[in-house]
Amino acid sequence: MKSSSGLSLTQRFKVHSENICALILDAGLVIRPYSNPSLSFFALLSETEKIEVIRDLQIYYQICLDVKMEGGSLRDPKHFTEKALLRQGLNADPFILEQIKSDNLVEAYTFSGTQIFRTLLFFEVCSYTLEDLYCRKWYHLYERAPEDQKNIEDTIGLFMSNPDKALEVPNKEHVIHERDSLERLSIRNKMYWMAPLKKEGKTEAILTIATASLA
Repeated sequence: MKSSSGLSLTQRFKVHSENICALILDAGLVIRPYSNPSLSFFALLSETEKIEVIRDLQIYYQICLDVKMEGGSLRDPKHFTEKALLRQGLNADPFILEQIKSDNLVEAYTFSGTQIFRTLLFFEVCSYTLEDLYCRKWYHLYERAPEDQKNIEDTIGLFMSNPDKALEVPNKEHVIHERDSLERLSIRNKMYWMAPLKKEGKTEAILTIATASLA
């Protein structure tokens, strides 16, 4: 593990992203921390945004360490999710955690749409770098067919009408396309659940449980 003590924000981003990639490589999966050493997307962020990105990288790295220090597998989505929630001080209904299967993709988002957690399956169907994922907007990275996009927006609206209660998602499997990557991957996705993540009794984020595979 490389240390980021005394480094610039750019250097700290490189260190933390490279550390994450090294841990995930131990799990048998190769991902890229960034595509260009100049970090062109990170450079566009404000200083406050850069600090937030580095904080999020540090948290994700620590979640990975928490799993490994217990002798767990990063490929176990339920255990990985439980450690992520514990590290971030978030709580989910035990019923929802029991719905997580070994082949599921689990993600967590803030209400502003920032992804704060994803299980390892995400990286198996993604060709973006960590810099892309942490420094660019979701709608710049992915796109759906108009009908599928409307269905997702309707589902989010349905959840937001009662955000303190889990929603079993009715949407069919659909395809998501990478818009601006080297590989331009297409991913089959089926969401099963959206559920609240709470801190001190208040809903702070959204957990999603889905399946994903390359189309």
